[in-house]
Amino acid sequence: MAKINEYFKKKYGKHFEKVPEKDPEEKKEPEDYKKKLTRHRLVIFYRVLIGIVIAGVIVAVIIFNYRNRTFTDYDTVNQVSLSEAATADYLELNGNVLRFSKDGASVFNMSEGMLWNQTYEMQNPMIDTCGDYAAIGDYKGTRIYVFNGNGLQGEIDTTLPVQTFCVSGTGNVATVLEENEITWVRLFNKTGDLIANDRTTMAKSGYPVRVAISEDGIMLGVSYLRVDTGAMSSSVAFYNFGDVGQNEIDNLVSGYDYSGSIISEVDFMNKQTAFAVGDNRLEIYSGSQKPEVKAQIPIEDEINSVFYGRDYIGLVFTDITGESLYRLDVYDTSGEPVRSVSFNLEYKDIILRKDQIVIYNSDECIIFNMQGVEKYHSSFHHSIITMVPTSNQNRFLLVSGTAIEEVQLK
Repeated sequence: MAKINEYFKKKYGKHFEKVPEKDPEEKKEPEDYKKKLTRHRLVIFYRVLIGIVIAGVIVAVIIFNYRNRTFTDYDTVNQVSLSEAATADYLELNGNVLRFSKDGASVFNMSEGMLWNQTYEMQNPMIDTCGDYAAIGDYKGTRIYVFNGNGLQGEIDTTLPVQTFCVSGTGNVATVLEENEITWVRLFNKTGDLIANDRTTMAKSGYPVRVAISEDGIMLGVSYLRVDTGAMSSSVAFYNFGDVGQNEIDNLVSGYDYSGSIISEVDFMNKQTAFAVGDNRLEIYSGSQKPEVKAQIPIEDEINSVFYGRDYIGLVFTDITGESLYRLDVYDTSGEPVRSVSFNLEYKDIILRKDQIVIYNSDECIIFNMQGVEKYHSSFHHSIITMVPTSNQNRFLLVSGTAIEEVQLK
């Protein structure tokens, strides 16, 4: 073979050269490079993935520890002095503090002190709030004052004695008025103009026990009590005074009868959800225009109190096990049970918001999260009248007769 190659090389010269065969190692080089590049990319991918997992675990641990962190005391971070007011009551009004009594009403906040003051004279003042609005009227009186954060917005002359009323987030006020054997359910705007009027009697629909108005002032919910052949029964009716209700007789868009039940509570939690509580049931309704029953929860034990927020409803019972004084059962807007907690505190008020249950009286406070963890249980530094939540879950306003304190749990 070598001689043949030499012959052709001499004959054809430089035009003939043996084409060298490729080194097997050179063939492998591109393939090895691709494999190394793939392995490198996988290493980077797994490193990033592991980093994300580790970061996620760290964040989850931080969130878990934050949610389950417990507190034993509090610090006062800000304080506003109040003038003395005998026999005054205090409520939250859209993050501010509303003080009202027989002689007048005032609103305070932590940055400006008193925002406004309004005088009036009442014997038995009643109050209802929604968002930035509050309505104050005298039981069996004929005048209701409507306020918001800027002060007096209007006065309503009902002409008939007021049995009860409620206010919306727009300032509309729904009232139950008495006239001998007739009861009137009337809806006013904040300046006193009549929007709707419904005449009721025991024979027609029953006696209106409770009236509630939606946040936007359009929907009205009424619980009626009546006697059928000697037995008590109730019905819940929803009226729509917006465009949808104009096509319905008397603006009635939905109604439900409850034989053998006494429905004493009807309220709107938010734009989509309303609820009713009776002696043996919890009813939840859904719909901003025509509320329909979404959940029916039978209740066997006697209900002591009802509390609610935008997202939760709480029913308080006596703890029949004897292990605690009370049991609080919390439900969401779908009627699903969220949490049941037992506690030994003679409560004045219970606040349900976001992931927090706040139970307090003038001397002591217990705070749970919705997982049932007791985050705080201690006495106040001095007696308080009202406890107001803030946007920070660990900060509260404590209202006494002489000051408003902003406190931070620690």
